[in-house]
Amino acid sequence: ARDLMTPRHEVALLDLSDPPAHLLAQLRDSRLTRMPVRDGAEGEVIGVLAAHDLLSPDGTLLDPRSRLIEAPVVRDGMPALDLIETLRGAPAHMVLVYDEYGHFEGIVTPMNILEAIAGDFGTAPEAEELVTRADGSMLVAGAMPVDEFADHLGVTLTPGRGYSTVAGLVLDEMGRLPQVGEVLDWRAWRIEVVDLDGRRIDKLLVSREEVS
Repeated sequence: ARDLMTPRHEVALLDLSDPPAHLLAQLRDSRLTRMPVRDGAEGEVIGVLAAHDLLSPDGTLLDPRSRLIEAPVVRDGMPALDLIETLRGAPAHMVLVYDEYGHFEGIVTPMNILEAIAGDFGTAPEAEELVTRADGSMLVAGAMPVDEFADHLGVTLTPGRGYSTVAGLVLDEMGRLPQVGEVLDWRAWRIEVVDLDGRRIDKLLVSREEVS
């Protein structure tokens, strides 16, 4: 449970001693459908409140205590599969996590489970921003930070520039969006646009200018 939960210091709690209108406003401001509730500023977490449960069909505010939803309490060492089964049957769509000493440690919601599953797939590795080819030329991503690019080429950039990427450098020097195949001669380097993604400079081929 500890590996899946949102830890206590990141959990927003409602205080049941606040006026019902204030509780409803907190729920709406948080953009969450439900939040855990404690009884008093230092009180224990006693359940969960859902925004739609605080209003009657005619819009009248209801007594929050009568609308509390019980949430299962689990130990922080509960195995993930058991936790998922417990969460599946929880009317509050939330599980409260406590340690062995009875201290509130955090919550687990379906979103925590989805994030964990998505994380297991990982993200595709990002393409390298600069690849040196066999002939010494370099294939450079337009999104590469221009400071790193300049360091690699051993050149000094103009202070106060209004761009932060290699694509921004090319746009600034050319004054327009170039077409594939266009070349910029810059600081003894030849920078050719080899790929565009819509209106974004995606890839550039950079090589030393030939000295005649």
